[in-house]
Amino acid sequence: MLSILFAAILAAPGALRPQPKTAPPQAEDVTPKTELSDDDVREHVKAYLGSIDTPIHANQWKTLGRRAVPMLEEIVKSRDELPTRRAKAIDGLAAVGGGQALPLFSEIGKRESEPINVRFAAVRALSQVTSRSRAAAVLTPILEGAKDSRVRALAAEHLAIRSGGKSCDAVRAQMDRESERARAYYRRALAHCP
Repeated sequence: MLSILFAAILAAPGALRPQPKTAPPQAEDVTPKTELSDDDVREHVKAYLGSIDTPIHANQWKTLGRRAVPMLEEIVKSRDELPTRRAKAIDGLAAVGGGQALPLFSEIGKRESEPINVRFAAVRALSQVTSRSRAAAVLTPILEGAKDSRVRALAAEHLAIRSGGKSCDAVRAQMDRESERARAYYRRALAHCP
């Protein structure tokens, strides 16, 4: 019986033969084939914010264009929205709104009453939309002033990344002020420091 099964496997087309090398799959082309209507943009925003297992990349947000900005800002600002939706909206706003949303991201990153995932998204967005030359001015207040050590550590990581390691003295100084437990959160930041 086993020999019959083995013979059937060997007889199958392409069985145990080397497969031709193919190029790795490319990222999905997210360029819209036609201009999106306002309703289309709204539906895409809704779908992206509702995604659970599928990450939404910056280029997908960018295809929605500037018309997505007011919709995303409304969600980011609404305390009635789920924190996960607000965090995703921050990611989207960073992609399509750019530096214009910097004050909003800064405010949310500093606001102690915000859910942790919303603050994390705001700190990442701040890092993304801030020029390298202004990164220290924007991220240091969060590094030194946030009450939650996890938020401080994330600010430290992004400060180290955006400054190209030039702000590592500030990162280390803050880490020295942390409790032993909180210092563990700084591993990722220190990985970007020489």
